[in-house]
Amino acid sequence: MKRFLPLLLPVLFLAACSTTEEAPVALTAPSWDWQYEDSTAFFIGIHAVDDQTVWAAGSQGRVVRSVDGGASWSTFFVPGADSVQFRDVHAFDGNHAFVLSIGNGTDSRIYRTTDGGETWDLSFQNEDENAFFDCFSFWDPSTGFAFSDSFEGEFTLIKTTDGGDSWPRIDPAIVPDARDGEGAFAASGTCVHTWEGGHGWFATGASAVDTRVIRTTDYGATWTESITPIASLTGSEGISTMSILDADHVIVLGGDFTQRDSIYANVAVSSDGGQTWTRGTSAPIGGSVYGSTYVPGTDSPTLIGVAPTGTALTADNAATWTRIDDTNFWTISASSVDGIWAAGPGGVARLVNGDTE
Repeated sequence: MKRFLPLLLPVLFLAACSTTEEAPVALTAPSWDWQYEDSTAFFIGIHAVDDQTVWAAGSQGRVVRSVDGGASWSTFFVPGADSVQFRDVHAFDGNHAFVLSIGNGTDSRIYRTTDGGETWDLSFQNEDENAFFDCFSFWDPSTGFAFSDSFEGEFTLIKTTDGGDSWPRIDPAIVPDARDGEGAFAASGTCVHTWEGGHGWFATGASAVDTRVIRTTDYGATWTESITPIASLTGSEGISTMSILDADHVIVLGGDFTQRDSIYANVAVSSDGGQTWTRGTSAPIGGSVYGSTYVPGTDSPTLIGVAPTGTALTADNAATWTRIDDTNFWTISASSVDGIWAAGPGGVARLVNGDTE
């Protein structure tokens, strides 16, 4: 939401899935290894495409990319974007990627590259002074949607079906109405998710009523809502991040980003695609969990959550948690056990598994 226009939130949260061709493993004694360091950098969006390819985006129009597992990095400054903050990135390989910037009016933009970041074009620029885009996600290189905070009881969702050439608005009449002030927290690029078969979700907060997950199963043709047990009593409280294990198993995390010394009932899980929710065990992260990811290739549903106040891991789908450390991260993404990446102030780090079982 607009309250996140200054750089505000970092948290790291991560999870693991057990569907893989290789033998599943467990994360034991994990630790962070910095791969890209720059004291002037602040990254809020990250996307691990595979074990070798990762993109991150953040302040001052900066985007970085590695295609060799972090051994080397390319740094790009998107022309015309030096005054905006990128909060989300979605990539398809080492050449094709989109980045989303936040802000009121024309500061909300989407840029794309098809040549590995060497050149960028403006795919979308918001012209509605009442819109403020937070996150986006893609089903495939042609089809994706982006989400904006609400205005006068309606959310603004836009969708592309032509690879970003156009972004028409989804008819607000088919989207559930918004509560007063309801929106998302642009903390990590994970308030929106897509999944194969047309499944898509966005999560909310700051309504002073409740938090919701609003979902589609048909590429945005229809939308339904469900209320979660995560509180939203103030404008700084609600869901900050969600992660998808599969079309049925979804997790949302949040809290109150202004109360970093407090741990809230900050986790909710769903086993029916987001139709109903139950409270999970609280992640041991103060304030709000900013980013989260399931980890493909683990022997049990494993998720990692991150925030400015630290990193925590669950290997049993939020029944229990293990604190990893206090590193300040805002965002996290995983392609496998060997491709877990987090970013925040100062750079990008890779999670090193201390042992395997």
